[in-house]
Amino acid sequence: MTMSAAEISATVDYSVDKWHMNRLPLGLWFCVGGLAICLHTESRGANGAALAVVYVALLGLAFAGWAATSLIERSAYPFYVVLPLTFLIAFLVVCVIAFFGAVGSNRSAGRMWWSQLVHPPFRVFGWMLLYLGTGWIVIVLFRHFFPARPVIRLSPAGISFHRSWLPDLFIPWQEIWGVGPLQWPNAQGSPTSYPHAVAIAVTRDFYESHMAPKRSILSPPGSERMFVPNGAHMQMVLTSPELLVAPEDIRGPIEARWKEFRGLSAAVLPLSVGAPVVFGRWSMDGSWWQASMLALPLLVAIAIVMQAAGVWPH
Repeated sequence: MTMSAAEISATVDYSVDKWHMNRLPLGLWFCVGGLAICLHTESRGANGAALAVVYVALLGLAFAGWAATSLIERSAYPFYVVLPLTFLIAFLVVCVIAFFGAVGSNRSAGRMWWSQLVHPPFRVFGWMLLYLGTGWIVIVLFRHFFPARPVIRLSPAGISFHRSWLPDLFIPWQEIWGVGPLQWPNAQGSPTSYPHAVAIAVTRDFYESHMAPKRSILSPPGSERMFVPNGAHMQMVLTSPELLVAPEDIRGPIEARWKEFRGLSAAVLPLSVGAPVVFGRWSMDGSWWQASMLALPLLVAIAIVMQAAGVWPH
């Protein structure tokens, strides 16, 4: 299908909003599970809501320690640097646990609180589910109504790419040498083609001077597969699991703009034209599946509250 001049000049954004909103029911079910636990379990005299805050904080600490350890292992630091850093992280975690132990051993009330922390009532896990589910829902809805920068933006001047670990990357059309499926080098013969992975090819010099310096140590596992050498060029894969967009809806607009603007100077081309066309934006499609995914946890939550209040029969 041939695109008109107006369509080719239009700005196109690619968002991860649909990926996030599709996981909104997960947060709802977390809240439903937490609500059921809190309303149908005994507290044993403990403040479950307060203890859950401590547990969520410790869970965040554990995740931060795991993330820091993973980043250190993936870094290029020598072993004699990695080993002390790993021990330092473990030492900090032990210090936090020891701090709570010291608080719990000072007086009888403290010992009782420490006992509840070590052997928490089941209601604490209900509050944790409520906190985690509510937090996820707030984040997802905030990002839906106040979108962040698009991951990919196509304009007459080139491709803008933005991630927290690869920020503010701009590739003029003149620097792109090819658009198509990823070609994975094969030592035994011709490269293997991946039609669902849309990639652009740039020179090694452009990659080393403009792309490689922007790559951060905070890049997630597997991000190294985003850049694949192929002869004299470096391929950059633009598709990702978070972009719920059909490959042809990425390759088509890129290829059309590349053919149209690669012979022009990026300095005289605009970075944005009019209101952008957005791919990957979540919306109500009227399907029964989408409606059930949102309505079912809300109906179950209402039933749980009615049962706890004695309105719904046991």
